[in-house]
Amino acid sequence: MKTIETQCRECRGTTQTEVDETQLERYMQRIGLLQNMFPEHSAEQREAILGYRGGYYLCPACWDRVFADEEE
Repeated sequence: MKTIETQCRECRGTTQTEVDETQLERYMQRIGLLQNMFPEHSAEQREAILGYRGGYYLCPACWDRVFADEEE
């Protein structure tokens, strides 16, 4: 297991997520879909993993604040 850290673009806080190192390596090489490779993780954890690979992440609190107007 490996702990990854993903930093929020808004508040600069970090989210730590524990992942299987082999699964993460395969995901980083784009060898599968996020939801299929990490089915045991919550949606919020998968967003952090996605942000780790892609370089852009908003924590749940900032996501709600940034996109609050779009949900109305």
